[in-house]
Amino acid sequence: MNNSIGKSIKKYLRLLLISLCAIFIIAALSIVYEAIVHDSVSFRYVFDANFLVGVIVTLGGIVVMFLPVAFFTKLGNSLDRFTYMQRRFDNRENSQKKARVVLWLGLFIIILAGLIEILVSIIT
Repeated sequence: MNNSIGKSIKKYLRLLLISLCAIFIIAALSIVYEAIVHDSVSFRYVFDANFLVGVIVTLGGIVVMFLPVAFFTKLGNSLDRFTYMQRRFDNRENSQKKARVVLWLGLFIIILAGLIEILVSIIT
């Protein structure tokens, strides 16, 4: 039981680290964008860009979650009906696992960007 909880915590901590890295990369890209387009450097677009990317990633996870798996499961010559259904169920399960990871990543990006924005507003 403790081993599965440890794996779960490690998985979420890894997603947290990935989302923090994504936030900083998006922030750097938005600062570069503002420097190129507006000839000034400020943090005006940093949080808007992070929220936009978080929403896009979250919507991508939702789309993948509800996308039918039947389009991706091919019926070969050597597959009988039981094997085809079993493969389809396995593909659906794998697809939903990936979609949940993408969904959590998007939510972490949105939540962490909001917390960082609140922290920056308190500091300044």
